[in-house]
Amino acid sequence: MVGAGSGTRTRSPARRRFAVLASLSVVAVFTAASAQAAQATDEDVRQHCVLDTASQQRTCYDSFSAATGAGQRIADTSGSVIGATVFEDAEYGGASLTITVPEPCPKNDEVDFWLDLDDSWKNRISSVQAWSTCWVWLYPDSGDRAGPYKEKAPRLNSGINDRTVTVGLS
Repeated sequence: MVGAGSGTRTRSPARRRFAVLASLSVVAVFTAASAQAAQATDEDVRQHCVLDTASQQRTCYDSFSAATGAGQRIADTSGSVIGATVFEDAEYGGASLTITVPEPCPKNDEVDFWLDLDDSWKNRISSVQAWSTCWVWLYPDSGDRAGPYKEKAPRLNSGINDRTVTVGLS
């Protein structure tokens, strides 16, 4: 009801309940969406995975030490070795992907193992560690390559940082 000339408006109890319920629904939707986004971001950022190139099986863990321990167990039981670990952030931070290969990399002037990164790893690598005589080569979309990284590279240069789509091990 609107009072004549008073400029105030009175809502019926039914309209007031509807307005309150609608407001609460909107808040609940935004709260749930925000919580899901925060959880997905935390999981994506801190995920540590091992990819066995022989079986193409990828297994993820909550911590880097759990992933490297699992990578070592895969290597020990399958005769494989850890060839490289790539990291999302500089200084070996953020998410990691430990790559196992069937054998130590032979030094034959060829890239012996290739890994085309899936969408979750494309354009994310900022530091690398090479293992088991493997040298790490990083390839952007342009077809160029960076490397070889023969040991640890805590910071990739701007030409390849966050631009890798394929990893090669030689």
